[in-house]
Amino acid sequence: MSIAPFLQVLFERGEVVFRKQPMAMAVRDPEATEVLQREFDRYVLDLPGTAPPFDADVALRAADVLRWACWFSLSREEDPQGIEPRLDLPGRPTKPSEHFSADLSLRFLVRVHARARALQPGDVLVQAMESTLRRWPLSGVLCDIADAPYRLEFGVHEGLMLFYAQRFAAHPRPGWEPTGRAAEYLELVRREKAQAVKQP
Repeated sequence: MSIAPFLQVLFERGEVVFRKQPMAMAVRDPEATEVLQREFDRYVLDLPGTAPPFDADVALRAADVLRWACWFSLSREEDPQGIEPRLDLPGRPTKPSEHFSADLSLRFLVRVHARARALQPGDVLVQAMESTLRRWPLSGVLCDIADAPYRLEFGVHEGLMLFYAQRFAAHPRPGWEPTGRAAEYLELVRREKAQAVKQP
């Protein structure tokens, strides 16, 4: 079953609509891949510097994680043992293409995570989302997660490091502060904010 209709409504209207319980995503989903590619081409315009390539596999798996997270946040009668496998996005990204392709969908987990945590802070749904978002920190930095990400590595893409620094500066938390070269971009963002405050 294609998840393209779910993604079209999400990207066009910022809404999530379910008429019945989701079915497992097809191993290959060319319709959803096309929707994700279009959104990537639009979204990447916000990224400073050269656009990284689109990673269709990562984008599809991240979209499916979001779809199931939305469903589980609405349907509270699901078997808890079935939640974690559906929300698991394996791997720890190191390439800009992986970070940004996953962020197409995972950035929307901010609202899902906040809603689920407000209802049941220690729920398996919340824990599963946080486990994934700690592995995918470009999106995880947007959420209120106390534990630090597993790894912060953005390759050599300066635009991606700046993008993360901007998100962190707007939502700082211990353990999520970038280090190394990425830290230089955080200082740049902080200086720019300080100068903006000083201006009349």
